[in-house]
Amino acid sequence: MNADHEKEIKDLFKKTLVVRKKGPEARELADMYFFETLVRVHRAGEGAPYTGLKPAGEVEPIVAASDKALESGNVDELVKRVIAAVEKGIRERFDNAVEKKKHADDSVEAGREFVEAYVVFVHYVEGIHQAVASQAGHHGDEHSKGGSAHKHE
Repeated sequence: MNADHEKEIKDLFKKTLVVRKKGPEARELADMYFFETLVRVHRAGEGAPYTGLKPAGEVEPIVAASDKALESGNVDELVKRVIAAVEKGIRERFDNAVEKKKHADDSVEAGREFVEAYVVFVHYVEGIHQAVASQAGHHGDEHSKGGSAHKHE
């Protein structure tokens, strides 16, 4: 979290403690508002959108796999999992683009379908490359947002 937001969060926390004393419904509402604001501010600091809170205990599988790698001290399974997912994603988009290309000259609609498949394929590969090539290492940094110096759109 950005240090600039620390005062905002501290002030909100103090208000949350006051409101929580007003009963179970007020406690639930105050807690939800506090956590939503905390996550929203954190995500904004990363340059990422706030998409709501996830249910308690729900963690993205890749985050759980990353935690497991850190706990075990072994990154091999995590690397295999990420490589397999990247390979699958590239191959699926590639195969779709190749298939659409075969029929691109059949009609205007078929041509549009090829262009769409091409854009999806190239943006996917480009996004992966930018994430891998980034020196940033934090998902809120500019290089890992999927931004590009050029666009195919």
